[in-house]
Amino acid sequence: MSTVHIILQGKGGVGKSLVAVLLSQYEISKGRAFTGIDTDPVNASFSQFASLPVQRLHLLNDGEIDPS
Repeated sequence: MSTVHIILQGKGGVGKSLVAVLLSQYEISKGRAFTGIDTDPVNASFSQFASLPVQRLHLLNDGEIDPS
């Protein structure tokens, strides 16, 4: 069974990326399959960690959520 961890907060600068990085490092250290997805439209810092398997997912199109 797969597990999904979601880290959400509307305010910037509260440590979402830090928590995501720590969680991903923990999962990888335990030998678990891990894929991170960064959906932050303003500051996609989680996806900038080259040593982690993180993909950037663009959810906005012209400032609106793209339903596709």
